[in-house]
Amino acid sequence: MAIRIRRGIRDDAAFLGWVMLAASRGHVPLGVWDVMIGRDEAGCLDYLKHLAVAEPRSLCHYESYLVAEVDGRPAAALCGFATRDGGWIAVGEASASVQRDLKITAKDLAEAERRSSPIWSCFMPDAGDWGVENVATLPEYRRRGLVDALMSRMLDEGRKRGCRCAQITILIGNDPAQKAYEKAGFKVSDERRNSDFETLLGSPGFRRLTRDL
Repeated sequence: MAIRIRRGIRDDAAFLGWVMLAASRGHVPLGVWDVMIGRDEAGCLDYLKHLAVAEPRSLCHYESYLVAEVDGRPAAALCGFATRDGGWIAVGEASASVQRDLKITAKDLAEAERRSSPIWSCFMPDAGDWGVENVATLPEYRRRGLVDALMSRMLDEGRKRGCRCAQITILIGNDPAQKAYEKAGFKVSDERRNSDFETLLGSPGFRRLTRDL
């Protein structure tokens, strides 16, 4: 099994769309992107494929990702970003570009905002200056150490950029992910819960883990 870790490229857009959708779901059937986009799986994947190449460049842009290839096939990925560079605000700006390209109507956007209100109630301000998000591996390549290798490389990148504290956010109850990140040196920092969030997604809220770099 030949493994190569590389920077994301434009041709990865469809794969990274899957990564974002899978990561947002974690251990539950439907995740944050399902709710916010409000389309079927194919529609969500199409939206996120566009987001992976959208301007302005955000943490969802393909250049923010490291990709693990196995025998030449993208198998796992995660993104890293300096929170000072805009973080989720930049994602919102890139999403507005996608919405224009896909001709999403003002009515659709208003409905998405209504659906998503419990999600924003659990949103947490940044606690670190280096963020890691959107971590996912294709099912057939799990338990091969791909995320461990990607995480190590991405944390090194944060150090090289002068960052001192890394953060990652999970859905409360995603115990396998939490154990994997604790193995990488992260510790639970804080969390936010909301009953409407739990009704919507089947998880009580978001939990954040941090570690020194």
